[in-house]
Amino acid sequence: MKRGRIARKGNSRFYFEKSSENWLKSNRSQVTIFVVIAIVIIAGIGGYFLFKNIGKNIPTTFTPAYDYYISCVGSIASSGAKILGSQAGFMENDNFAAGSECAPFSNELNFMGMGIKYWSYMSANGIWKEQIPTIVSMQNDLNDYIKSRINDCSFDSFNQQGIIVDVGEVKSVKTTIENDKILITLGQKITFTKGEATYVLSSHTTEVDSRLGKFYDFARKVYDYEKNSLFLENYSIDVLYSYAPVEGVKLNCSPVFWNAYDVLNKLKKALEANIGMIKVNGNYYNSKNKYTNYFVVGEESGLKADTQAVRFLYSSSWPSRFEVWPTKGNIMSAEIIGNQQGLNMLGFCYAPYKFVYDMFFPVLIQIYDNNAEEVFEFPVAIVINRNVAKEAAASQEYFGVEGICDNANSDLTISTYNINLQPIEADIEFKCLGSSCGLGKTKYDNSSGIASLDVKVAQCGNAVLVAKAEGYDEKSYAISTNKETRADIVLEKNYNLDVEVYVDNSLVNDLSVIVVNRRTDNGNVPVRAISYPYTKKLLLGEGDYEFNVKIYRSGSINIPATTKNQCVTVSQTGILGLLGFEQEKCYDINVPGQTLTNLIYGGGVQNYYAVESELKNGKTIKIYAKSVKLPSTLEEVGSSYDASEKNGLDIEIV
Repeated sequence: MKRGRIARKGNSRFYFEKSSENWLKSNRSQVTIFVVIAIVIIAGIGGYFLFKNIGKNIPTTFTPAYDYYISCVGSIASSGAKILGSQAGFMENDNFAAGSECAPFSNELNFMGMGIKYWSYMSANGIWKEQIPTIVSMQNDLNDYIKSRINDCSFDSFNQQGIIVDVGEVKSVKTTIENDKILITLGQKITFTKGEATYVLSSHTTEVDSRLGKFYDFARKVYDYEKNSLFLENYSIDVLYSYAPVEGVKLNCSPVFWNAYDVLNKLKKALEANIGMIKVNGNYYNSKNKYTNYFVVGEESGLKADTQAVRFLYSSSWPSRFEVWPTKGNIMSAEIIGNQQGLNMLGFCYAPYKFVYDMFFPVLIQIYDNNAEEVFEFPVAIVINRNVAKEAAASQEYFGVEGICDNANSDLTISTYNINLQPIEADIEFKCLGSSCGLGKTKYDNSSGIASLDVKVAQCGNAVLVAKAEGYDEKSYAISTNKETRADIVLEKNYNLDVEVYVDNSLVNDLSVIVVNRRTDNGNVPVRAISYPYTKKLLLGEGDYEFNVKIYRSGSINIPATTKNQCVTVSQTGILGLLGFEQEKCYDINVPGQTLTNLIYGGGVQNYYAVESELKNGKTIKIYAKSVKLPSTLEEVGSSYDASEKNGLDIEIV
């Protein structure tokens, strides 16, 4: 091998073979190599910025338009993330499965007019089901959501300024849900033109602040803790034994009676209050003040809410099943021991009792921040069977609807419209004989100008089609698929109105229960109910309604304990009883005292036809009620209620 040598020039140092020495000595060759090196460096720097900062160094003329585009993408992503959080991690509530009389849960909980899929529930035929989204499934849903709405971004204002924006087809959308943000990469060609200047971009990246990933992760931890410990079931059993007669003895020589309806209603109200008190171990509550350690869960397992808060909700108005045995009619009774012949020597009587309860009801779990700007919520089903918590058996993530939906053999064309007979796309469900299945979605066809769906269904004489579209009232359509092959369904658009309540022309913030019923030929049908001022929004579509409003003010009326006389027919004693003779015996039933804290002082009832034009142009519905006498005694409570029912209301949409 030939030995080389080292040449120095300034601080530069080169190593070369001896055979190359003469070539490198020439000035031209030295200039050439420096030019090559400079070109490589410049190309490298240019390539770095081209691929790393694409879209960030666009011409100043087009910067506002592109910034708007990126902002619009972020806004759509944020909106999609909020939908996922409010719907248990699902973007679409498809594959609806109805419940049954035995298991009242469908596969989704209707919460404030929105269907939220259960993460675990009991199906109509008594099988435990589990449907839990994954981060990947949420990202895929969010990708589809962004792709379907990205063309809603309007560049009209820039077009008016002479900046023409041509938006191409969306080629790809990829989102990554992290703890505190969502990363979005979008493939879509956008051409900006002004005069002779043109700029083209095809790949875009941005990110938005979102706690969807963090809340979902914690929701999974809470769900797993509930699944392993059954803490919600255990609290429910504690409520059962504290607020209802389950097992015990009454020292009484007269029969002891309970009204089953009253017992179960009291139990539901107790569950509402107690489940709402449960907290996950954390620092978002004051355990020494409002909440006691009894209601705090998760500490022993290391479950802790750090920067988020957790709320548990149950409402007695949600689908549920509460039953108690044994009963006679609606009467629960305890049999007396000690007054029979031969037992009088005991000197006292006692009445042992033992009742068995079934409690099937949903609980909604909400993960949220202290500002309530973001929320992730999901429902679970609680089942107490014969006073014992029901553990969920092995379950499946997704399932198909069996039965009536598998026997589809009749053609049916379904079209959906708004009240102006303009086509709208809607999701369609088919119900028959207690079974339900999703048929799909009506699709708008440009050539026909109709939104329709051609599908096969089972033959059913009393079937019901249910149409659902965003922003419209759910519509049920009765049909006999034995004879009919077409269904035209008209949906009524909902408008979200602010609510203001006035008493004697003064705006109030007192508790007001507003019940809205739709008036039909077959009677009134409940459609909305809100508690103002906790809810100050009301969804309303065109139609004929009855408004029933009750307005309450804090107060206190003590209802003293009373004694009611209960008479029953029993067998006579002695030989007459053996011969079947009966006699009537009457006993005193003690009713404990209680206190009324919400006292009615205003309200009324009014029929009102809402026209779509006023709903479309209006923002606020103002309800004017008249006051009634604030009751101060128990006798006056009924009179105040009657007076409110006789009063009318003035309703104005502005």
